[in-house]
Amino acid sequence: MILNLTYPLNDKAFGYGNGDRLNLVKARNMCCGDTSNNSVINMPTHYGTHIDYPFHFSEEGKNSSDYSIENFIFDKVKCIEIDENEVDDYLIRNNNFNIEGDLETELLFIKTGFCDKRNTNEYWEFGFGFHRETARFLKNKYPNLKAIAFDLISLNSYQNRAEGRIAHKEFLTVNDVLIVEEVDLRKVNSKTIFNNVIIAPLQLEDADGAPVTIIARINE
Repeated sequence: MILNLTYPLNDKAFGYGNGDRLNLVKARNMCCGDTSNNSVINMPTHYGTHIDYPFHFSEEGKNSSDYSIENFIFDKVKCIEIDENEVDDYLIRNNNFNIEGDLETELLFIKTGFCDKRNTNEYWEFGFGFHRETARFLKNKYPNLKAIAFDLISLNSYQNRAEGRIAHKEFLTVNDVLIVEEVDLRKVNSKTIFNNVIIAPLQLEDADGAPVTIIARINE
């Protein structure tokens, strides 16, 4: 079975901190006498299902142009689930992870259940984030880890923004783990067996982030 783990881009989704959203404007419209329909897109690079590159939080960090297509094809994929009732102060810590199984994991999906709250204010205002300690912890548990992807609006909890900025740096620059935020994980869980996953970023040059499409091939 093939699954699309990407949210469609529209102006209904929340931006981080309830900030800027996508703005799609009809520049040409056949119903108004133009010869074609044509639209203009204005949106943040960190909106909807998207990837964070190290340059997002480091002037010396790698940007989009430093990655090749091979970096976004994953054959060793695992999904783990977080019990939201055990998360304190909106921060996911090491003790919240139930780590077991394939230590060769390259891509780790982390499901918190916030994918079911995406259209509520709780999603952006009280969503969980990651404590800085989790970066080294996950890299030690999964030495081949290249990326984490999760169903939260950001790695950075709106309630703990200073900690979130440090956590971004720990993942992106210190441990060389890419971050994929706002992933639609409603159809997968810790029992899902992944054959492979492709994360396809919009091909922006020298970018700090970009919208992505995530295609997963799973066992039914």
